[in-house]
This record gives sequence, structure tokens and C-alpha cells, in this order.
Amino acid sequence: MDSSDRVRHRRSAIANSVRGFHVSQTASTDPADISVSRERREMCIRWQDGHESAYPFDLLRKECPCAACNDQRDKVAVSTGPSLTVLSGPVLKAGEVQATAVSPVGRYAVKFVWSDGHDTGIYAFDYLRGICPCPGCRERRDADGRRG
Repeated sequence: MDSSDRVRHRRSAIANSVRGFHVSQTASTDPADISVSRERREMCIRWQDGHESAYPFDLLRKECPCAACNDQRDKVAVSTGPSLTVLSGPVLKAGEVQATAVSPVGRYAVKFVWSDGHDTGIYAFDYLRGICPCPGCRERRDADGRRG
């Protein structure tokens, strides 16, 4: 991270229409601005469609999209009884995880290095938009889950 502990990443604007079809009703997965604050322990994204998302570090670490974390979540989801989980690295409580570094991955994602040593998750912008923790997005996901 830079000396101000804020990392800014700007992406060029995209058109709101494709071959004459208006696409503004589709949630944008192209960020207009990204900032990371170690003091607030969050990453904020302002998307091209104007929506703003604030991702607490605890949520980002918990929802890490890497293969190892996905496998671990899958094992917990299908567990039928007590199990023994071997953890690697320090065990952190909620509120303790910190981003020690963050960097862009091409033009489609960001990557974090976490204070617990984990660094393999690549957070694609479409994934981040899909897990937006704001009340409106959570409500939409819940409604979509009830319909499906």
C-alpha cells in the first residue's frame, strides 16, 4: 500500500449501450474508483453505474474466492457431523484481519495479502459486485433466492 494507506485504481468509463440496447438496468461490474483504507478496515468501490459498495476486511477474508477457501467452505456445507478442521496460519477473530497489501490483477480483479498470511484469492470485479454487502443488494439476493 502507499504511504497514505489508500490505494486508488481508476478504470476507463464504459458505454451504457451495446449495439443500441440500453444496459443500465444491469449492475455494472466495472469500477469507476476503488479505495482501500486500513484505518476503516474496508475497501470501497464506486461502480460505473453509480452504485457504491463498502466491503469490510472481515467479509472479504471470509468470502475469499480461492480454491482452498472454496474447498473449505464446501466441506463445512456438506458436513453431517462433528469434524476436525486443521487450520494453517494464525487464527484471527472478527475485527483482527488486516490487509497488508492490495494490488490490481489485470483489468478485472484485485488481490489482497492478509495479515494471516493468506494471499491466493483473486477478487474479480463481477464476484465483488455479486457479494455487495449493502442492504439493497442483500435484499435482491434474498429475493432471488426465494424465487429460485
